[in-house]
Amino acid sequence: MSFRTSLKNLIRRDAERPSLRERAAELRASIPASKPQAEPSAPEPTHADQVAQAGLTGDVLAVSGIDHRDGTVSYADATGKVSRRPMAHWVGFNAMQMHSHVQGEIGRRRILEANHLPGDAHEAWEARIRRELRSDAVHALAFRHDRAFEAAQAIRTGIEPATQALREQADAELLALAPVWEEAVDLYQRLSDEENLISETASEDGWPGPAPAGAGPEWRAWFQQKEDWRERSGVASAEEAASEAGTALHKIEIQIAELPAASLAGLRLKARVGQRSDDIGVEWPEGLSEGLARDILAFTEAQGAPPKPAIGTSLVDQIDFASASLEELQSLHDLADRVGSFAYALVWTGRCHTRGWDESKNPGDQYNAVGKLMQWLGDALTDVETAANDEARRRRPTTSSDRETRLEMLALPVIQNGDPDQTEAFARELLAHAEAERAGR
Repeated sequence: MSFRTSLKNLIRRDAERPSLRERAAELRASIPASKPQAEPSAPEPTHADQVAQAGLTGDVLAVSGIDHRDGTVSYADATGKVSRRPMAHWVGFNAMQMHSHVQGEIGRRRILEANHLPGDAHEAWEARIRRELRSDAVHALAFRHDRAFEAAQAIRTGIEPATQALREQADAELLALAPVWEEAVDLYQRLSDEENLISETASEDGWPGPAPAGAGPEWRAWFQQKEDWRERSGVASAEEAASEAGTALHKIEIQIAELPAASLAGLRLKARVGQRSDDIGVEWPEGLSEGLARDILAFTEAQGAPPKPAIGTSLVDQIDFASASLEELQSLHDLADRVGSFAYALVWTGRCHTRGWDESKNPGDQYNAVGKLMQWLGDALTDVETAANDEARRRRPTTSSDRETRLEMLALPVIQNGDPDQTEAFARELLAHAEAERAGR
């Protein structure tokens, strides 16, 4: 075959195949189109830009600042430089600014008003102007802010004495938490019940069974299968919801423990929080027991009783049991029992004894001032508990609620007393209550 013939045959065969251009076009069509590049995002505004956008400058910016809702504030310092600092720094900066303004105002008014005054009148003027401008408080905030905050917190929680007005203000905050606490308790209980129900009724399909021994690959595979089952069955989400509700409830109870109580209703709320902890077998919220002891001492002091043993002091004599409702009597009884028990427990701790005290000897002979106070408080509250019970025993309630309250208060003392006559009389009262309930009275 000649070269010319071979070339014709080659051209004829290649004509049946796609051309190189066609094949390139097919290849391009098969490649996914590249995604368009996103336009570069605008840089985040600087602190100065944010300040300019807010339209704040000079003293206005220094005082107000821009709250970034993350614990930081942008503000202008004394030189006009804008910086973003933690909120505590901004508070300190403002305190210094206020201190400078107050001192300047005192100097200005001293020239205008006080330069011509004699010595005694000048001192009186100084005292008055400092009270008007709160200069001492501003000075403490500017130069001793840590101690000022600690002192405020001590008064708020009842560690340090507070005026009756402050205690009543804190008591109002405490009482406002009562319905919040009730709702949190109900929510936690409902979610806990739902968690238990879901766990009990969940299908065993996919449950991996008991965990294998050891911590190798078999255990890791078992754990993953278990977690998958928990997710599918809803157990994991139910546990998470109950846990979140429990955490929220605990935070509310810590708030209640910290706030001083200045009324029977406030004391009752704190006692109910402690009672609930006892009912479910957990420790009381931190600070609740100590706070209750301080509250009762401050409460009785406000009623006229000194907060320490003296010259025949009796808490019973300071309380008008006859005018109290049965619900208030029950609150007094429960509080006296709880806090009295706590006081007696404190008596046996080292802080209530002199150094080197010997447990084999009579501890009463080795009490320090705190131990004597706690022993007196325990005895005094035991007397209050007895007096509340005695008053309830004298009552003849006419409503179902009051009858139940009275019977609740008397049940335990009657049982503990073991007197057959008292037990029989109490049984008759229970029967009379049951008959009244059936009759709808």
